[in-house]
Amino acid sequence: MKRFWITASLALIAAHAQAAVDSTTQHGPESTSLDAQIVVGDLIDGLIATELPADTGWHPANTSAADQLPALTDGAGILGSGLTGLLNDFPGAGAPTKSIQYDLAAASDIGSIQVLTGNNGKDGRVFSTFTVSTSTDNGGSFDLLGYFESDPLGTTNAGGIGSTLVTVFDDASSVLAGGVTNLQFDFYAVDNSQGQYRDPFDGVNPFTSVDDGLTAAISSPLLFEVDVLAAVPEPAALSLLAAVAAGGLWRRRR
Repeated sequence: MKRFWITASLALIAAHAQAAVDSTTQHGPESTSLDAQIVVGDLIDGLIATELPADTGWHPANTSAADQLPALTDGAGILGSGLTGLLNDFPGAGAPTKSIQYDLAAASDIGSIQVLTGNNGKDGRVFSTFTVSTSTDNGGSFDLLGYFESDPLGTTNAGGIGSTLVTVFDDASSVLAGGVTNLQFDFYAVDNSQGQYRDPFDGVNPFTSVDDGLTAAISSPLLFEVDVLAAVPEPAALSLLAAVAAGGLWRRRR
């Protein structure tokens, strides 16, 4: 009886934590407007990503190592060069421009993911389009967590937006992904060089099954920061676990 009751209680916790992956977008008027949202000490703070075979390198203007992989997890936002995280243009329709992997120090429950992009030029490079995939077996296999677009397709930035922060979370649970050992990110081109946000596909987007009616994006974002935040246990789940433990202890005493 005790074993069944504990199992049922844990099943209740799992049911409460079913995935409902969502995202929100914030915009700032300047490239530094959202820097206060950057999290220092997150799960990938200071980690240097591995560039995967699909990666196309960096924009030819982005030649400083400080503006490349280290900048994505340094907690600093855009650096003085103004070229921080400038990804390569013209990756080809449907192909990512930046494809990277982070290997966590230990298996971790992720609560949310933040992607900060922007541009001093306040053009279409401030938007972001990306996928996230996670592994729980040290990179042996990966599951797609989701495909994310920062804004409605066709949106034009005419100088009013300097930065964009997309936050990915689970709207039904404090745990976005559990027991994660590795993460892969694919970042895509975002606009047509005239400030208009477009998806990276010609025709139907295989992730959304939507055709935006526009040609594929060709210009890529400036990727200022990627944060992966550890999950904070939900009070309800903690209370239930405490009740499970107390019940088990009471039965043993009895």
